[in-house]
Amino acid sequence: MRFPSISIVALAASVLSPVLVVAQSNVVIKIDGSDVSIPLSGQTSYDSNQDERMRRPLVVSADGRSVTVEGNTHRALPLTPALTIKASTTMELDVTIGDIQEAQALCIDENTGHSPSRCFVFAHTQDLSSSWHVLEPQTPEGETRHYSIPIGHYFWGVNKYNYLAYMQDNDSNDRDSGSMTIANIQISDGAEYFIEQDGIRHYVNTAEQKSIGSGQDSWQYGLKVSDDGKSMQVQGNMHRAVPLDTAVTIDVNTQLDFDFTLEDLRDLHALCFADSTLNKNKCLVAGKQEHWSNVFYLSPQTQQGESHHYSLPIGLLYQGTFDHIMFIQDNDSGCRSCGDATYANVKLSQIVHPELDIMVNGVVQKIKASTAVSARDDQDTKTNFLEFPTSVSVTMIGNTHKALTITEPFTIDKATELDFDFTLGKIEEHHTICIVTDPSNIASYTSTTGGKRCFTVAWTQNVGWDVDITPQTPEGETRHYSIPIGLWHPGGTAYYLVLVQDNDANKLTGKATFSNIEFSQRPDLVINIDGVDTSVFNYQLSYGTRQDFEQNLIEVSDDGKSASLYGNLHKAIELPTPVTITDDTVLSFTLDVEQELEIVSICFDEDLSDQVHARCLKLSGYQTRDFGTLIYKGIKQTYEGERKEYLIRLKEFYTGTFQYIVFQHDNDGASRHDGISHFSDIALYEIEPSCLTGATFNFNLNECTIDGFVAGVQSSMASVGACAGKDAWRELLSLWDGQSDSDVRKRIQDICVSGNAGETVSFDMLLDSEKQFVEEFFDGGNKWNYEVDEAGGPDLATNAARITYADEKFDDKTAISLPHVHNFEGCELRAAMCCYVAARDADSEPTDNSDACYMEFKNSQESSHVRDGYSIYPDDSEGAFTCHGFAWGNDSGYADAAFKGNTLFNVAMKRGLYTSKEVEELPGAPMCGCVEHMPVVSRADCTKTTVTQTISVSFKPVTQFFAETSITSVAHEDCGDLTTHYGQLVTDGKATATEALKLKRHLVGDGQCGNALYDFLETKGFIYPGSGVSSTQAKK
Repeated sequence: MRFPSISIVALAASVLSPVLVVAQSNVVIKIDGSDVSIPLSGQTSYDSNQDERMRRPLVVSADGRSVTVEGNTHRALPLTPALTIKASTTMELDVTIGDIQEAQALCIDENTGHSPSRCFVFAHTQDLSSSWHVLEPQTPEGETRHYSIPIGHYFWGVNKYNYLAYMQDNDSNDRDSGSMTIANIQISDGAEYFIEQDGIRHYVNTAEQKSIGSGQDSWQYGLKVSDDGKSMQVQGNMHRAVPLDTAVTIDVNTQLDFDFTLEDLRDLHALCFADSTLNKNKCLVAGKQEHWSNVFYLSPQTQQGESHHYSLPIGLLYQGTFDHIMFIQDNDSGCRSCGDATYANVKLSQIVHPELDIMVNGVVQKIKASTAVSARDDQDTKTNFLEFPTSVSVTMIGNTHKALTITEPFTIDKATELDFDFTLGKIEEHHTICIVTDPSNIASYTSTTGGKRCFTVAWTQNVGWDVDITPQTPEGETRHYSIPIGLWHPGGTAYYLVLVQDNDANKLTGKATFSNIEFSQRPDLVINIDGVDTSVFNYQLSYGTRQDFEQNLIEVSDDGKSASLYGNLHKAIELPTPVTITDDTVLSFTLDVEQELEIVSICFDEDLSDQVHARCLKLSGYQTRDFGTLIYKGIKQTYEGERKEYLIRLKEFYTGTFQYIVFQHDNDGASRHDGISHFSDIALYEIEPSCLTGATFNFNLNECTIDGFVAGVQSSMASVGACAGKDAWRELLSLWDGQSDSDVRKRIQDICVSGNAGETVSFDMLLDSEKQFVEEFFDGGNKWNYEVDEAGGPDLATNAARITYADEKFDDKTAISLPHVHNFEGCELRAAMCCYVAARDADSEPTDNSDACYMEFKNSQESSHVRDGYSIYPDDSEGAFTCHGFAWGNDSGYADAAFKGNTLFNVAMKRGLYTSKEVEELPGAPMCGCVEHMPVVSRADCTKTTVTQTISVSFKPVTQFFAETSITSVAHEDCGDLTTHYGQLVTDGKATATEALKLKRHLVGDGQCGNALYDFLETKGFIYPGSGVSSTQAKK
């Protein structure tokens, strides 16, 4: 940036040779391009004590543009009108020194009293005080120089300067000596528009600059305007106001841009807008060494030797109409002339502020960024503006306490939730979001009256007026938060959204972004009470002493009919009106346990006064003791991965009037956030006489499952007039006067079993053998396993001919029951297999389709005949080894369950023994049994059974239900790998994913025996060293 400076050019002396005229001539100078004649008749002494009564005349050229001063002369010519000098005013002239003297100068002064500060010295031989403006370089004797002098840098004023004075001081004995010629004087003003608003230039009038502040301004230092008028240089201590030719208006949409260069840092450097009051409260500080109040500090602050471009939405700081621009360069040190800063390219423009989209109860609401204000003046750094990187995100940089006006105020109540994503760039004292409901007091966000209005998600310092939400977001990460703000907020109509990033130590550091802000109402929980869907306001109260995680809430589906529980929580919800539980009240619901935890229960309570679980029914959980008053006996349990429907006649446990429904999801373990359960279709109703009484109907089933049976009843009820629109489960509970759905399930299973009674044969009868023979066989004993087929010796075809007979007579047309032996007791995973290590043929061995990993003897004590112990089989040390198994569904009415004895007969007798001649067990293990009793192996082949049958079910008023089964065929087919087949059972809803994971503990997969051995031996205190290890282990 180039500012006017003193410009000197040496000229040829012949240019300025004067042509003498009479004393009555006029002096001609140019002012702003026009000739101005100054009559010599008005000349007067400039300091009468020095001018010797004007004894020496000024010598003027014929054109009046050159004036020669001979000898000691101090002569002033009047300027009419008086001269106005601005910061941009420049005087150009040519000076010739013929005979140098003590001081040779030209002055522009208010009066004739001679002020050295108004004089510009071209040559001198005498020491002069600092008040004189001694131009450099000086003009040597006999030379001519051209000067361009920025006189507005030294003094200024409107119509203030009345005299142009020629001064040639000579106090010697020869006072006629000395010669100086000054020619071609031109005084002109430069451009001073400085500010541009919306493309229109606004000119400043530096001639009318004013000192502001009592005793603060050093008036002798002037503003300096660049040649192009776009820059203003401030040098020295200055508190200066400059009027604008026309006022500028700053509104909420006004943006300010300017460049700032700081060459010499002093106490404070600021640019201000002001009206006629010249108040300093609209100042923008760009550099500082000390702190002032009631000003705005820009970020970043400019340091000495730096330049910065500032762009800020000034309309968010203040608004109004301003007719002055002010410059403050405060310097209270001894060097009041020190300090140097330049302001350039100042522009005001209109911008379109962004809008922040938030979601309120499913509707997008646009919040205008232009509404941002300081929420508390004593806390907010006003020039740390909010940034809006996207339409759904707002970023805070530096210390911030900003409030945004909510466009359409909405209601916050106890069921209100706030969701958002939070990204933390640089952590500071606390990062917080608040909701203010007092329209006249934004600062009330820090109030704790009636509750708390602020929610903090990252912090290094605790404050008492917020709710700390865990887990905190670490630096450099983004987290989603779902906060039930209604639990803490006092409620009301939300008028302001306040964003806080507090940093009292360094106002400029800290960065965080809130995104995807959404306010919503938790849906009402819908409970069907006596046939009417009843909305229950979703205000969840902590239930129980120190058990509840307050921030963990039940998640209710949009339709209100499902309630999902995550992690440890104990919650009570108040019913709209109390319910009375009588001897005929039934509670029904569906429970789905996705991840098991210690206790899942549902309760009713009168008033929450004792909260001692006396009304709570345990439905699920692996805790097996210390239940206190928790009711668990007679309540069927739902295990991980299961979904069960409950109908509970509550008279068995309690009656009375209750105000609250309670859900307990207890997990006191290390990870209290674990555990997932879902309640749905909760209903309370009074049982009535069954509509089935007196009805007659029948239906057919392919499989006599509980769900199939109930569906058949439901379908048949459509033809029973009294049953129209009623629920089969409820009617069956009423018909059989049951206490719960377990009673209904038991009755249905009994009916289905009775339907198969005439078509079932026991395993003992099938083989025409005693139980001991059957039991020994499945343990790998008796002669069928021990004998070896050889010429002239034992012959399986003869000795086991019963197998062929049983296969032909029973297997394809009769249900075979599972043998009542210890091998098949406790098949919790509903899977069994046979594993063989030998063959009856002397020269054969079993097909090697699996690897044995280890056998833990306690799992089959009746087979191994020892209490505990184990054997391990590293590196295929068991030799040739084969396993074959089967699995069945989780309802005894499924064909694969009802005919599992047939599958066992096919796998163990027909295929394993009779066809493949596979025999004998792994030491310490049964040969066949539930997978829980068998060795841990890599895999097993699979057989499944399919049945073509018809189960005819009839209902009559007297006999009620009667079932009869007609079997067309029973067939067995290969199903590949047992683990894979079990996965299909999961897909078909006949097993759970949790059960499938448990099965993989027994069938670990190809190549996984090493890992299984490592995990197993670790539980015994040993380290499995890997392949090549023998059965001798090294103790840790």
